[in-house]
Amino acid sequence: KNKAIRKLNDVLRALILEESIFPLPIPVKKPKTTASISEWRETNQLIRSQSKEELGYGFTVEWERVNSKRHGLNDFPVKLTFECADDYLKYVDAEAKAKMVLANAGTIAELGSAGRSWCASHLALMRKPQATIQNAIKVLAYFKANPAPGVYARQLLVQVPTKFFEQERGLLDALFAEFAPQCLVKEVGSLEERLGLMTKESLIEFRTLDSRIQSLPFGHAMATARELAEKVSYFEAFETVIVVENHVPFLTLPELPRALAIMGNGYAVRRLAEVPWLKEKRVLYWGDIDLSGFAILAQFRACHPHAESLMMDLGTWQAFH
Repeated sequence: KNKAIRKLNDVLRALILEESIFPLPIPVKKPKTTASISEWRETNQLIRSQSKEELGYGFTVEWERVNSKRHGLNDFPVKLTFECADDYLKYVDAEAKAKMVLANAGTIAELGSAGRSWCASHLALMRKPQATIQNAIKVLAYFKANPAPGVYARQLLVQVPTKFFEQERGLLDALFAEFAPQCLVKEVGSLEERLGLMTKESLIEFRTLDSRIQSLPFGHAMATARELAEKVSYFEAFETVIVVENHVPFLTLPELPRALAIMGNGYAVRRLAEVPWLKEKRVLYWGDIDLSGFAILAQFRACHPHAESLMMDLGTWQAFH
């Protein structure tokens, strides 16, 4: 039976693609000629008891007469064959699973001509409940009609469970990449960011380090990257910008003339690629002295190559490690 179960994915793919895989043979191993006659008989009895002849479903058996010097003439099964999907699925107890997979594949096939091929290569996703697949299709339809909505995921006007987007991010990511790539308005970032949604990381925290500068309405505030980019006049008086990876160092930076601090928030620092006026400032980046810290610095420099590292050198490591 285990050999039959191992064929399940192949059967499901064939059914999704509406291809023929039956009759489906299952290899059978003969007992060794040195085995006792009782072992031969037990093997034959076990196979016969699980055959379609006995159960009404399952495999058919092709017998061959084997002449053994030790045991004489005996019939032994040489080929087990499932003639159709019904016989196979009932035998491996996968009727309900196959029904759900095929229903999901039928739903997704309506999205495009490549739908069935995509489903066949994403069987793990096809095993999700039908309601989950249907809700995912609703989300795709919403974004096709409302690209880059600029709201939080839980504000979407789609009738799906409250946490659906967070819980089914993998499914949604795969579906958008294949069936609605035009909805992905950015090439990098989380799925929410690539879909033009707001996230908690969408808000960039910043604070002035020079209390004499009065151009900012607030000394400590948060805004989206787009708002920062648009409010150029607020930041003209600053000459230096210090981007900080961690929050406590960001909050405890001392007063510095004509300096602005921005909370980088780890890999979320990529948001600052959308703030063009940073190219006109002296930009310092202060992160952890570890692999992640330098990876984040490299990512930041990809969009702001003039950025200088701050206290991320060997001397700092030796002095404080």
